[in-house]
Parts: sequence; structure tokens; C-alpha cells
Amino acid sequence: METTIRKIGNSRGIIIPQSLIEKYDLKRVRLEETDSGILLKCVEEKSEYEKGVDELRRTKHIWQAEIEKEANDPDTIAYYEKVAEEMEDWDMEIIE
Repeated sequence: METTIRKIGNSRGIIIPQSLIEKYDLKRVRLEETDSGILLKCVEEKSEYEKGVDELRRTKHIWQAEIEKEANDPDTIAYYEKVAEEMEDWDMEIIE
């Protein structure tokens, strides 16, 4: 299929026929350069899982700061020191 490159604002673009948009359910596309030219590919919508992972990546610095704050909290340190002592007692009970 042939189409003409047209001026769109300060850019250039092509018009994709409605029949192809419907056939391939196009919402987003990716342009890839290949040895033989330019390839136009469908981009799948991201799953909820992928969207969640993206959100975690964007906000990981917030979570890391919160974890570090809690890890340095004296009450948290005291709690886990007590748990560690109790676990040492459990280990001795298992051995005996």
C-alpha cells in the first residue's frame, strides 16, 4: 500500500486508512528502522501487572526512604533485637 507523506504542523506524517486501524486495533504504534526501511508495528497495551511495575519503578525512591527510616527507628531495632534473642533460644531448644 502506498501513501503520501503530508505536512502536519511543523512535522510530517502519514494517514493510516481506517480499515487497517480497525483490522489491527491500532491505538499505539512503534517505528523501527530496519536494513530495508522503516517498519510500523502495533504496540500492545500494557497489562495491569506491567503498569504496576512501572509505578513501583517510578516511586521506588519513596519506598526506599521509608524503609530506611523505619530500619533506623530505635523501636524497630529494639523489636528485632528481641526477636533475634528469642530465635536463638529456639535454636538451642531444637538442638537439645
